[in-house]
Amino acid sequence: MPTLARNPHLMAPPDFSSENFRLAREQLIADGGDHETAARQLALAWTLNNDIERQEWDRQMRQEQQEAADRERQEEEERQRLQLEQERERELALQEERKKYRHKHAPIPHDGDFVELYYFTNKGLRNAELSTRSADDDALTLLQTSDGLHAFVPLATAQAKGSVTKDEDLSWEEFSEAAHRLVTAMRENSWPDERVDSHVKFWLALESHPWRHGSCEISKRALLTYQARVRRKWHDTLATPHSFNIAHINADLLTRIRDELVHSARIAELESLKQVSTHPPSCATQSHHPSSPLYLRIPHMSTLLPPVPP
Repeated sequence: MPTLARNPHLMAPPDFSSENFRLAREQLIADGGDHETAARQLALAWTLNNDIERQEWDRQMRQEQQEAADRERQEEEERQRLQLEQERERELALQEERKKYRHKHAPIPHDGDFVELYYFTNKGLRNAELSTRSADDDALTLLQTSDGLHAFVPLATAQAKGSVTKDEDLSWEEFSEAAHRLVTAMRENSWPDERVDSHVKFWLALESHPWRHGSCEISKRALLTYQARVRRKWHDTLATPHSFNIAHINADLLTRIRDELVHSARIAELESLKQVSTHPPSCATQSHHPSSPLYLRIPHMSTLLPPVPP
């Protein structure tokens, strides 16, 4: 049946008893009958034909709906295919860029994972670049992680780990280099804004702390040690009931850390003095003057420290 252009469900039967259908009625009553009977016969024929057209119309509608659904599905599949292809192209381009400009892309863990600041210092980036030049980019090696498990890691990363400087042993210049780059890497790797902002506030608070700009080297070192311990603890307690806001500086902890460093420095000085005393000068040249190393008085380190800011 040809495609129907009008909906037969909406069509009403004509008046077959009208003057317009006289000729049709006369053809039916030629062999006997009257106009009324002929009109009923015409109406019945129209109804039967209309039922057939309705069925055909319904079939056409179902077919058109199915074809429309198929087109929409195919278009959606094509959109997804193009999107995946574009994402693969971007990833490949990014990988190529990282291979060409390895020093611009320090390794960054997933959100919440800990990574040493060393990898973002000038020295760490140079070592990473030298390692990648001497090893295939796809080469892997097996290393034991901190939790005792084993995992395959890039060979270049494994080579660099042997010379990693701990956070607390970095210089302030190295710390500043690394903090800026790590913040950028966090944002590029979709860390939540609140976590990035808290780290920015944390590092700015250390940079602007009075001890940072004072003359006491132990106090400066205490700030770096505090940074190393607190940042590690923040990562370890993340998503646990013991998590905390890293941006808030714990003055009591900072003071305790400085006291630890003062004590360590005092012990080192005493050990040094003991080494001097185990090799005394000869009797002919030994002096017992108070300025002699055997009688050198070392002031307690706490007398040289600045006060803790309130």
